[in-house]
Amino acid sequence: MEKPRKGSKSGLPPIYEDDFKIAVAREYLTGKLSYSQLARKHGLSGEHTPRYFVRWYKQWLLDHELDSPLGQSDVFTHKSSTELERQLAEANLKITALETMIRIAEESLGVDIRKKSGTKRSSR
Repeated sequence: MEKPRKGSKSGLPPIYEDDFKIAVAREYLTGKLSYSQLARKHGLSGEHTPRYFVRWYKQWLLDHELDSPLGQSDVFTHKSSTELERQLAEANLKITALETMIRIAEESLGVDIRKKSGTKRSSR
């Protein structure tokens, strides 16, 4: 990622490239890093800078959606929501399979495998 262009020595804040702003905003929107973590990672002056990038990116995205033909953004939204629905169904299927496996193991071994609430660790 490109570092910001240095401003003049008159104390003006640095000017950041649009692609850098977009990259930082998208990184925040994935939910993996906080504003302060992003500021540290990219050497920004404080958490207010990534927060500004996210606000700027959301406005930039709205402006570009208005420029695109009608319905084009709906295709991408629908595609991603069907992908999310598929992933959710797959996760629910895995949970059901694991719960069934635990139930069968408990019945065949005669042991409670699931942790009960309020249990304490053994002092071995």
